[in-house]
Amino acid sequence: MAQTFNGDSREFTSFIGPHESLLRGLARKLCRNGGVEPEDLVQDTLERALVNFELLRGCSHGTRRAWLCTTLQRRFLDQCRRQRTESYERPHLELVHAPVLVREPRQWQSWERVSEEELHEAIACLRSPLREAFELHTKGLRYKAIAQRLGTTPGTVGFWLHQARLELRTLLRPLATGRAEELAA
Repeated sequence: MAQTFNGDSREFTSFIGPHESLLRGLARKLCRNGGVEPEDLVQDTLERALVNFELLRGCSHGTRRAWLCTTLQRRFLDQCRRQRTESYERPHLELVHAPVLVREPRQWQSWERVSEEELHEAIACLRSPLREAFELHTKGLRYKAIAQRLGTTPGTVGFWLHQARLELRTLLRPLATGRAEELAA
């Protein structure tokens, strides 16, 4: 969600004013080998400062200065990493060709042979915390929301869901393989 600046632009200008020449000098120094534009770097830093203005407003002069310099350096490193990745990956991307699609006969997955009723019966056979976590997850809840509802941690929810899937496989595999043998015969 984008944040908007609710303050006075003169207040922000007076906040940045004492640090602007330092930021421009630091940006020129960092960008002296080319590749990154110093002015863009300063603008990115000022944009971050504008977004975090309420937080920085109560800080001392030295803390503001340190925050601005650190943010500028981090933005510089981010841009360098992005350029390095792009220059490294670009030649490899040209080697990628579109695959030729060949339709093969559809192979039925074993889980597709289990009816919805059988699946619900298997879920009902799960142990209490596993069943509750699995049912909430199938309703679209994320681990954190499930953890809050069940009074545990998201890591525990992940473990419960893993265990629930293992138990469901164990319960449903005989049904699925039995149907596969029936269809093959």
